[in-house]
Amino acid sequence: MKLPAILMSAMFVLTAFTAAAQTTAVEPKKTAFTLAEAQAYAMEKNLNVENARLDIESARQLIRENVALGLPQVSGDLSYTNNLQLMTTLIPAEFMGGEPGTYVPVKFGTQHNGSASIIANQMLFNGPWIAALQGASTYKDLMNKTLDKSEADIKEAVAQSYYAILLAEAGRDAFAKNLESMNSRLEETKVMYQTGFLEETDVDQLQIAASNIENEYIAAKQMVDVSYRFLVYNMGYGLDSNIVITEALQEIIAGLTRDLIDQEFNVNKNYDYRIVVTQEKLAAIDLKRYKAEYLPTLTAYLSHQQMAMRNEFSFFNAQGDWYPATMLGFNLSIPVFSSGQRKARIGQAKINLEKTQNSKKDLANALELQVQQAGIDFRTAYQKYLNERNNIELAQKIYDRTSTKYQNGMVSSLELTIATEQLTGAQTGIIQAMVELLNTKLRLDKALGNI
Repeated sequence: MKLPAILMSAMFVLTAFTAAAQTTAVEPKKTAFTLAEAQAYAMEKNLNVENARLDIESARQLIRENVALGLPQVSGDLSYTNNLQLMTTLIPAEFMGGEPGTYVPVKFGTQHNGSASIIANQMLFNGPWIAALQGASTYKDLMNKTLDKSEADIKEAVAQSYYAILLAEAGRDAFAKNLESMNSRLEETKVMYQTGFLEETDVDQLQIAASNIENEYIAAKQMVDVSYRFLVYNMGYGLDSNIVITEALQEIIAGLTRDLIDQEFNVNKNYDYRIVVTQEKLAAIDLKRYKAEYLPTLTAYLSHQQMAMRNEFSFFNAQGDWYPATMLGFNLSIPVFSSGQRKARIGQAKINLEKTQNSKKDLANALELQVQQAGIDFRTAYQKYLNERNNIELAQKIYDRTSTKYQNGMVSSLELTIATEQLTGAQTGIIQAMVELLNTKLRLDKALGNI
């Protein structure tokens, strides 16, 4: 009798544990983020930003590589030769007291030869190397500016995703409220139809209206899920992560002012312009580097060699002799004639520099126009928001009065449906106007270099 009781107790505990585990899996803990926190997280985890940081590290390594070219270069060499058959040389026999006109075969050298050498080279002057060293430092500066632009782009993308969630959630909540209200009216209408006070057409009209609102509600819920996925993607948080945003659309809108329109535009604060300015410096350094190819190159070298010749393989015998040879020398390389190659490279570098300067001027004009357009868009969006705010107040009043009249039998279901559609349209309009206002402010901020 005890065994079944124990089994039943174990099954109960296991069932409870499984249920708890399933509950935890279905509703995992959510991490809350404000907009600023989401942007800060993206600065740490977004892969595009991480790649920009890696580009900076790559630039550091490039600088080290260029610096090392001008520092002493030391190399060592070990050599061993086994003369399996020594070369035979004929010398006049008369040198050894022999008959003139005859030759004696003589073998020179030893069978086993070994040498160990070390050589150090030092660049004393090289014009292109000096220019390249300056270019490497400027290239690192370019990578830093590229990182700044990547961070600004990600902040903008995170903000847009954040606003999209606010838009979707606001729409979902509005449709949910309208659906609840419409279902309540529908139930009342069904009761009145059953008691003979209303026609079946009134029920059908409200049923259609309720179905339309329900479709909008379902679409809004799905949009919330999709918007969250875009946010976690831009944050680098992981598509399967579960987060929640903590700021409300109205709270963000309440903090907006029109002072941003009066901010003076400084083109040097724009990331794209700063990148082009750095690219112009690199183009100028390239031109300088090609011109430096006309200058001579001076290098020095120091070489020391130890040589041993043996008839037997006994290089590790301490009694054997090693013969030293040390050399110190300088090499001056003077470019004389290259069939116009250097001149052609200089011509290409001049053209590239001129094109970069033209791009910089064109970008400055385009950015000025972009700021003006962003300012116009912000003013327009702000005025549209004010108008939509008035519209939502009027639509709510109309709906409330029409709903009261409908309950008292003073208006038809068609008029109630029209009032509901007007309210839904006004709710959608105010939400879209708020998000449009936030996005236009975001574009203006970025154009002004505030992000």
